[in-house]
Amino acid sequence: MAILHQSEAGYFVCHRSLSEEMCGRPYLRSLFDIRTPFLKDQEAMSVAQEMASGVPKKRKRKKNHEVKQLPLEESKVLDFLSELTKFFQPLPSPLDFAENNKSARDLVTQFLSSASGSKIQDFNLEMSCLNSLEHVIEKEINGETFILPPHSQFYKNDINYLDTLEKKSGCTFSLIVMDPPWTNRFVKRKRNAGSVNSYRSMDNDILATLPISGLCIEGALVAIWCTNSKTHLDYLTGTLLPLWKLTYMATWFWIKVTVSGKFVCEWNGPSGKHPFERVILARKMHSVKEGLKSVPIPDKQIFVSIPCAIHSFKPPLQKLLQPFHEAGGQALELFARSLLPDTISLGNQVPLLQHVSLFEEKENTCNHFSR
Repeated sequence: MAILHQSEAGYFVCHRSLSEEMCGRPYLRSLFDIRTPFLKDQEAMSVAQEMASGVPKKRKRKKNHEVKQLPLEESKVLDFLSELTKFFQPLPSPLDFAENNKSARDLVTQFLSSASGSKIQDFNLEMSCLNSLEHVIEKEINGETFILPPHSQFYKNDINYLDTLEKKSGCTFSLIVMDPPWTNRFVKRKRNAGSVNSYRSMDNDILATLPISGLCIEGALVAIWCTNSKTHLDYLTGTLLPLWKLTYMATWFWIKVTVSGKFVCEWNGPSGKHPFERVILARKMHSVKEGLKSVPIPDKQIFVSIPCAIHSFKPPLQKLLQPFHEAGGQALELFARSLLPDTISLGNQVPLLQHVSLFEEKENTCNHFSR
């Protein structure tokens, strides 16, 4: 089961199991072997040395560290994590900290810098494909083999191709999921430093030109991943949603934990980073004439998972959002890098994360959460 635990407090999701349900086999186990929090190598080694010696190192406090007011209480999340102890591994050892998730990070670097990874990431390469069958297929495209879920379709193209897609297909969707590459100083630094595990960000004004409203059926649900930046959140809720003729419904939170159930970074530390990301849920409301009612969406819902080592690769939302949009309708994913069943995916790196080398061999598949 991809949703391993569910209660009133939230969901615990296994991204690998979700991939197996959709693609017939899971992603490589090593991609999710996140044993320690996200630290620089020097910081991780310092923690390892402290643990081995038993002598804590004195740290300088950052001056003027302002504790931010967050929309989610840490205690609420910790209470939910206490329900999940049977799924987690023992706490990391000094050796784990010294390794600093090296196996997972090296695997990602190896793939993204390989000939195959580099080819698919070439923004000038355009391609498309459709799997109209009821089952998963493996398809060779441009000399590379990809795993295509049932009834999946993709267009590897710039987001501006959305105008062409709208006019060409005339399709409308009951669910649209997008993960815009919001402007991000951290990502810019990584790209400037030559990191392969990064992406190109996009100016917010480009998002305002997307024909989202015309792609929605009445009552359609739109899920937008957003950073914790107040600037981006305000622009999304105050500018983009009205432009797209959408009504804000709720905010959900993805909580990122290690295999031992610890946050991947401090909850509200001096770095300014948080171990959660937000999903803004909005709806194209039914017209008064139709008089149809949609299922209410709970606010501040949390879902927990172990993140993939591939930067910004989020767990699929379709299964979690299934009760809140029209059953049997078609879905659209924008800024996609992977594929989903019954979904059209558009992005300038799709189908990068469907490459067969990122998945377990068929005989190594498993239908349960790996401890």
